[in-house]
Amino acid sequence: MQLHPGSSEETVISTFREKKILTIDELSHLLRCSTVTARRRLKRWRALTSYNQNNRYYTLASIAQFNKAGLWHYRGVFFSKHGTCKQTVVHFVNISKQGMSNTELAEVLGENPNSLLAHFEEIPGITKERHGRDIVYFSSDEQVYRQQKRNRFPPEPSAVKLPPDAEAIIILVELIHHPQISIDELAAQLQRKGHAVEVDSIAALFRQHRIKKN
Repeated sequence: MQLHPGSSEETVISTFREKKILTIDELSHLLRCSTVTARRRLKRWRALTSYNQNNRYYTLASIAQFNKAGLWHYRGVFFSKHGTCKQTVVHFVNISKQGMSNTELAEVLGENPNSLLAHFEEIPGITKERHGRDIVYFSSDEQVYRQQKRNRFPPEPSAVKLPPDAEAIIILVELIHHPQISIDELAAQLQRKGHAVEVDSIAALFRQHRIKKN
């Protein structure tokens, strides 16, 4: 960004460096322009919007000091390199091994996601379920969802039945032909061929034979 000495943009950048965060009203005053024009400047600068405080605050990417999770908190105002609040929640849920509960998300985000997501009934990319007193968010990708759900709520060993010997042979033969296939993919492939095998039964069979497979 090229700035002319004494220009209003130079004043804004200097103020950003000093205060770290600014509201749209403060920017409009410094730039001596309307809020619409100020928002255009922010877009041109690729400024970041806070994911709390009603998205009132802005900062520059060069100012934000993100932690390993890609988040930056400054005086109670939170920013994410992953984008908006929705985009940030989708990111953390999708990379998690067992989905994320409201409590777990609150620990990461620094604020209860219920207040951040209150205006959104559905969020593309994730699905939410109530389990006990908590809401748990899972990926909307079917295969990822099943893996996350199984990791969060593993079946009791005694409740999982091994497949009959005939089906066990079919499963193992299919695995030999497709050694890189996941358990979810293997179950789906066998079900398409008319075999009523469940993911948990295949996982139990693999545990019995000490076959390591996700």
